[in-house]
Amino acid sequence: MPELPFVQVLVDTLAPEVRGRTIASVVVASPSAVKTAAPPVTAAVGRRITAVGRRGKLVVLTLDGDLVLVVHLMRDGRLQVVPGRPHRLRLPRPVVLALRLDDGRDLRLTESGSRRRAGVYLLRAAEADRSEPLAGLGPEPLSDGFAVDAFARSLRSSPGQLKAVLTRQRVVAGIGNAYADDILWEARLSPFAPAARLTDGDVARLHAAVRGVLAEALERYRAHFGGRLPAAEPADLLRVHRRGGEPCPRCGTPIRVVYYADRETYYCPACQTAGRVYADRRLSRLLR
Repeated sequence: MPELPFVQVLVDTLAPEVRGRTIASVVVASPSAVKTAAPPVTAAVGRRITAVGRRGKLVVLTLDGDLVLVVHLMRDGRLQVVPGRPHRLRLPRPVVLALRLDDGRDLRLTESGSRRRAGVYLLRAAEADRSEPLAGLGPEPLSDGFAVDAFARSLRSSPGQLKAVLTRQRVVAGIGNAYADDILWEARLSPFAPAARLTDGDVARLHAAVRGVLAEALERYRAHFGGRLPAAEPADLLRVHRRGGEPCPRCGTPIRVVYYADRETYYCPACQTAGRVYADRRLSRLLR
């Protein structure tokens, strides 16, 4: 799933393309992509896009008339701006929804694969922060509001293993499976450690790693895409995630992987787990 660096670059690139444009029509190719009913998605027609922003992993389009259109890309959703063809009501298969703009272009939400999980939410601005998917999101990790003391309280009040807690959007917004691995590697913390048992020193290192890793990733993403609207995730920019079997960038120990049903966790046994190697969780065993 696209995480903070990807979505921020997407928003930065998309804003000058669509800000100030009026939505001339909305074409829905996949009804499951529309996640709200009141107001109906057609209420966006005739509204001008006044701002393009990000909240966590979400793209937020502010429309005049006190409406907010939120796009959740999920795992395979992407946004693109392309020349529109108003006389064609049928959209190409990867496109699940299109906003047709007053300059003849389409802002399209596409989703590869057969599963349709990406979605669009049209919300009233006054209620947006209390409505899904914006409700309950934690602090932005690169903002001044991401304070170490509050972060410590959130971690220690959240049951579960550290990686799982770190990716809960109510604890901190914008971190997913991939960057959680890189952040925990940077902080030299085990992804399997109980979050509630972190020491003050552990929390301080983790807080610094969250800010440092994401800030560096954001700059690297900007350089990588060079002003282009991002599509594919640049996996080669990650330090540990997706690098199973490769030497740890810090100590040279082979990076190990724990496979779950729908995700993986990558870590360095020497730097993070005191030499312990964990088994495939689909087998529910611990290798010693």
